[in-house]
Amino acid sequence: MRQHKRRMARCFPSPRRAKRWTGWLMGTLACLGAGVIWLLTAAPSQAHWSDMSAAEVTVKDASVEMMLTFPTGLVPFADGDRNQQLSTDEVNIHNTDLRRFFDQQIHLTNTENVNGQLSIKALDAGTLPTSVQVAPTTHSTVQLSYAWTQPIEGITIHYGLFLPGVQTAHCLATILQAGQLKTFMFTPHNRTFSLLPGDAFSGELVLAIAGAFLWGAMHSLTPGHGKTLVGAYLMGERATPKHALLLAMTTTITHTLGVFALGLVALFAAQYILPEQLYPWFSLTSGVMVVAIGLNLFKNRMPSSEHFHTHPAHVHPHPHKHSHSHPPHAHQPDHHRSHVHDHHSHTDDHHHSHPHHQQQHLHPDKGVSISSLLALGISGGLLPCPAALVLLLGAIAVNKTALGLILVICFSLGLSAVLTGLGLLLVYAKSWFKRVPASPRLIKISPRFVKALPALSAIGITLIGTGISTQAFIQVLGINGG
Repeated sequence: MRQHKRRMARCFPSPRRAKRWTGWLMGTLACLGAGVIWLLTAAPSQAHWSDMSAAEVTVKDASVEMMLTFPTGLVPFADGDRNQQLSTDEVNIHNTDLRRFFDQQIHLTNTENVNGQLSIKALDAGTLPTSVQVAPTTHSTVQLSYAWTQPIEGITIHYGLFLPGVQTAHCLATILQAGQLKTFMFTPHNRTFSLLPGDAFSGELVLAIAGAFLWGAMHSLTPGHGKTLVGAYLMGERATPKHALLLAMTTTITHTLGVFALGLVALFAAQYILPEQLYPWFSLTSGVMVVAIGLNLFKNRMPSSEHFHTHPAHVHPHPHKHSHSHPPHAHQPDHHRSHVHDHHSHTDDHHHSHPHHQQQHLHPDKGVSISSLLALGISGGLLPCPAALVLLLGAIAVNKTALGLILVICFSLGLSAVLTGLGLLLVYAKSWFKRVPASPRLIKISPRFVKALPALSAIGITLIGTGISTQAFIQVLGINGG
């Protein structure tokens, strides 16, 4: 009896502990719900414009020219018509203010620590290279020129053009000097780059690959990269680590192929259609696919397709016929174990009653469908990522196509690492949570919630797809109307 009480104490913890687990569960659900709302309410421009810039730097004998593509929101004082792009007239009108602003944010020094004299001019849209023509409509491109009175032997770039508080902000710089190319990633924590006499270009590929990987990983932390889709799906399925890996890799491969496809369009069909005009259509296709997947999952995960039942306490009578040479006696065996009674000369009839505690059975949902897993990964990967496209086209612009392809792959692998980590975290967290001891208070709440969780996650996926489709449809109407 004492052992039985100890076992019951382990199965049913104190009300205080049950209250703590209930609070943890409700807090987790609140965080997940907030994440879904954040994704649905974040506009596409908010997901990308503030963390992406590109600079093509050409070093000459006594000057340096920088073609800079940057978020127009950083210079709102010069955007008179508030269309998020600087026109030639706006650059000319605000030339003094722009020169003062860029001189503070980006300044170059030679080996003698002398600052170059900055001048700024607008670039005619017809003369821009393809890599700049396909920049998002939230960006502007200007040419910054730094000049010295003496020939320069080396330069140091001090770059600080970042939106305050955006830790994922980056600027990919391609630097061309004497026919040799270097790439560098400016970040809020890495603002200085030096190109000194006799610098060797060995090891630059390794640094570029590492930078692209880290950029992809950090960039994936911004809204709009499938994290909520992955979470909503895995929370509602009997997923394993293999499923989390497959979902993340499918999303990454589709994402990489999509960037390559947009790059080909930019190179060979830019005169007919710009990749910028394809972004909304990719998003719309992705959103419709996500909605279809969510509805199909909801149909398959409806609570009516499962059953949850409770077995009340009951008694099993076991008649025994014995003949006793001594007075009758009662038996109270432990009902958890099988038992054998060894008697002698029994003549009495008596019964053993075995009480069984109330039991609850939740029949799990069906296993993970590989087809739905692949479909969700493909739809999530179709979401366009202008940052990766700028990375590819920036390398193509300086005749380093192979380098651009490698950097995009590394960028996608960095994104995949975050999605994989998120998926594994959710899978292992689910298995850990299932091992949490039950309690009388949780028993009244958790079975219904757990029963409805697969259907709720399917509804979440459907809402995410609806939000993506709505935003994309509005953009499509804007393109056609413009």
